[in-house]
Amino acid sequence: MTTKEREEEILGRIRKKYEDSTSPYYAAARLWLDAIIDPLETRTWISMGIEAAQQAPAEREFNIGVLQT
Repeated sequence: MTTKEREEEILGRIRKKYEDSTSPYYAAARLWLDAIIDPLETRTWISMGIEAAQQAPAEREFNIGVLQT
């Protein structure tokens, strides 16, 4: 096996692992997220989140911390 073939094999394995691990089903199987929503329902889910946030009282004053440039 040549060096070029070896590089392509390694790159192929890395690419497959990356593509597999960026799937929402991969994340769901590891309980990294709560749900997989249908893209057509995005506005509904965002509206529910905004509505829920409006019901929660602000516990403390918003503080952005230290800004550095």
